[in-house]
Amino acid sequence: MSGNWWDILPRKIYSKLEQVETKQPWYSVYRIHDWLYALLEDGQYDEALMYLVIGDKRAAVIDGGTGIGRLDKLIEELTDKPYFLLLTHTHNDHIGGCKDFDEIYLYDDPMGRESAANGLGRDKMGEMIEEGAVIKPYPESFDPENFYAPPFDVTHWLKDREVIDLGGRKLEVIYTPGHSSDHICLLDREARYLFTGDTYYTGGVTSYLPGGDHDDFIASCKRLVDLMPMYDWLMPAHNEPLVEPSQMREMYEAAKCIKEGTFTEYTSRRSVATNYDLWIRRYQFGRFSLSVRESLFS
Repeated sequence: MSGNWWDILPRKIYSKLEQVETKQPWYSVYRIHDWLYALLEDGQYDEALMYLVIGDKRAAVIDGGTGIGRLDKLIEELTDKPYFLLLTHTHNDHIGGCKDFDEIYLYDDPMGRESAANGLGRDKMGEMIEEGAVIKPYPESFDPENFYAPPFDVTHWLKDREVIDLGGRKLEVIYTPGHSSDHICLLDREARYLFTGDTYYTGGVTSYLPGGDHDDFIASCKRLVDLMPMYDWLMPAHNEPLVEPSQMREMYEAAKCIKEGTFTEYTSRRSVATNYDLWIRRYQFGRFSLSVRESLFS
């Protein structure tokens, strides 16, 4: 592949959505409904995509992004409801904003508890601001030399199938380990949206990162496929919202084919980063790739 990662920006879906101007230019904000906003960090390689879901009584912010911008200040421009942060999992591009929230919900899992207790240091957070990874100016409040994710207090530990009531809008917790052991998706049965976290997005999905397990990933994808009658749209945590639900079945079939060895085209590389050093295989499918540990096949 040639060119730069930002050459495809803005992605086509955003031309169909209403963009909302704010005082936080680090984020590109799009109104999907009066009660639902997509909050995109399109100036950073991971293109972290958060959502603001507003109920009659309170609002939930799904995922915390990189922490480069002030997500809390952005939320206060968009709603006057009390709000809290609802994490799909605790990888670095999802917990950066935790430092600015007083109320945080997280799935009750050893990985999540460790992440909350210890945070992530400059080495791990700094991976997101390496040369070529950022194309927008940093906010004035951001110090790249002192970029880390401090420990954070979890005010509510989530359970599988728990229903979070925002007042007139409910989000159901669906435990989906595989990308990480503390990963959840969130199902809005009334609006028929599935917030997929990193189990599906149009980009480079993985099951090899810390806390990942490919067998768990397959089982979680199967669970989400079984729930397809309950949703009309996938709402991923990266790149673009409003993806057709058939992509969830395609992800499930891809994960199975990789494990069974029936899909044999891949590229292999060594991945070296904080907390891991391993060889991985990357398999390219239609709108996504899936990368797994080489040791899966030994």
